[in-house]
Amino acid sequence: MRLRDGARKTISLALALLLTGCAAGEQGPDQAALDLRSAYLSMSGMEAQAEVTADYGDRAYQYTVSCRGTAEEGSLTVIAPDSIAGTGTEWKDGQTRLDYDGISLETGPLSPDGLSPADALPVILSACQSGAILESGWTSWGETEHCLYLLIQNPNTASQESKVALWADPETGSLLQAEILWEEHRVISFSFTEFILETAPQETAD
Repeated sequence: MRLRDGARKTISLALALLLTGCAAGEQGPDQAALDLRSAYLSMSGMEAQAEVTADYGDRAYQYTVSCRGTAEEGSLTVIAPDSIAGTGTEWKDGQTRLDYDGISLETGPLSPDGLSPADALPVILSACQSGAILESGWTSWGETEHCLYLLIQNPNTASQESKVALWADPETGSLLQAEILWEEHRVISFSFTEFILETAPQETAD
């Protein structure tokens, strides 16, 4: 996973110890899933870039985004294609606001529970922190040979048909791929080309 200069030195030593204290191949995926959840519960923020595909069944939209924030508060900006570049969304306390700047981004519902592309990233981050873990296992993803796969019940809706699938690097906590599913069909996916997880500094005893 490509990181920015200095690999965001704010990534705390505590996170590194949490995720690498036991080699990924020496622990089961269930424990790795709990370690990943602990890391996201202590996160202070994230920065990422991703290729997004929103699938409406009869049509699909693809765009590249940059994003930052937490599950509770953050922002996302489209950087490609040029026709919608600059379109942005912000979320805070469960509410999502669109910034059009004279252009529009397809935001119609992707699933019967009302999920829109503007809602997707906070849902994904919430799934990293909470929601019932339905499946866990080891797989490979691109250059990451030992990748953690999780299937999680969407914690932001009462519907049992909405789930979040995640592929993550167990050593860094970086997301590689995230998908939101409705009735087992993928409605939106984020393929991360960059993902930096930041955690709050750990207090130490005097």
